[in-house]
Amino acid sequence: MMNIWWNQVTNAVQYVSEIKKSLLEEKSVLLKYSSSMPWRECFEDSVKEAVKLQNSEKKFVEVPAVTNPGEYLLNEFCKKEKRAEYRPSKGYSKFFAESEDIVLHDRYLWIEIDDEECLEKWLSFASEYIKERGKNSNRAVFILEWAEEGQVPVKKGIKVYSFDDYIGEYDRLAFAVLASSSIKEDIFLKNYLVELAINTTGNDIELCSECVMGYKEFLKDPHAYIKTVLESKTRSDGSEYSYDMAQDEVNHLIWLAQIKTIYPHLEEYREEFVQRHANAISRQLPIQAPYGEIYSDPKDVELGTLIYMAGSGSLVLNQNEYEKLKRFKEARNKLSHLATLTFEEIKQLL
Repeated sequence: MMNIWWNQVTNAVQYVSEIKKSLLEEKSVLLKYSSSMPWRECFEDSVKEAVKLQNSEKKFVEVPAVTNPGEYLLNEFCKKEKRAEYRPSKGYSKFFAESEDIVLHDRYLWIEIDDEECLEKWLSFASEYIKERGKNSNRAVFILEWAEEGQVPVKKGIKVYSFDDYIGEYDRLAFAVLASSSIKEDIFLKNYLVELAINTTGNDIELCSECVMGYKEFLKDPHAYIKTVLESKTRSDGSEYSYDMAQDEVNHLIWLAQIKTIYPHLEEYREEFVQRHANAISRQLPIQAPYGEIYSDPKDVELGTLIYMAGSGSLVLNQNEYEKLKRFKEARNKLSHLATLTFEEIKQLL
C-alpha cells in the first residue's frame, strides 16, 4: 500500500519530486503537515534515494531536535581543535559559515521537530547560517520536519513544503481506487468500497488502507471495523490511530457513499425495467402517483408506481421479477428518507 501511495498517486509523487529538486539545489526546507504522514519512513527513504541518485557526495544525517542547534553541531561536526577556535562573540552560525575545514557543509541534516520553541530556534539558526554562508558556497542543507497544525514563521532561505497543500480529495480517491483494484469483487461493490473508505477515514491514508485491506468486515460495519483497527493496530511509525467520529456521524457518511454509488444503480435498474415493459406501462398511462404526480411517459414512472401497477395486476410480472422490483423500491425509499442500507441489502441489489 505504501508503494501505491508514494509511487503512483500523482501529487504524493510530486511532493517528493519538488523536495528533491530543492535539496539538489542546496536549498533548506521545512516539511509541514497537520495530520499523520502516510508511511513516513517510506517517504523519508523516497526523498533520500531520489537525491542520492543525482548527488551521492553530500550525506544525509539524522539530527535530534535539540534546543541549542549551534552547540550540538559544534560538538558533532567539528574536531576538538576546531571547537577550541569558537568564540561566543561571533556566534555559531557565523563561525560555521566562515569555516571551510568542517564536514558540516557536506551534510543534509534531517531534524524531526515536535516543539514550537525548538522549531523557532532551528529556523532562526538555519536562516542565519544560510545568509552568512552565501549563495555560491557549498553549504549544509537543513530538512526540518514539523508535524503540527497552525502557521509557522517564515524565515529567509528556507522553503516551506506543506503536505496538506499538495494532497486533496482527488488524491485520496486515486489511492483508494488503486488500492482496491486487485480485489476480486463486482465493480459496483468496489466503487462503493472506495467511496465508503474515503468518506469514513478522511485524511488518514493509512487508516483508509486498513479499511480497504479488511474490506469484507469493513463493508459490513464500517464504524465497528475502524474501532477494531484502533484497538488492535498501530501506524507504520508505531504511533496509535486516532478517530473521533461518533456512530451518527459515520452513519451519515455511509449514507453519502450509498447515495453516490448505489442510488444511481437503482435508477439504472428502473430505466432498464421501464424499457423492457414499456408497452404494458404505456397502456396504463396517464396515471396519477400517490403524491399527485401525473405520469404520461413510461420513462418518468417511478419504482413506487411500478410496484402499484404490479400489485393491481395492470403490470404482469413473475414472482422473481416482482420481488426484485420490490427490493429496489424499498432500497430507494430508505435512501430517500436518509436511512442507510445494510450490507446484506446491498448484496441483494447486485
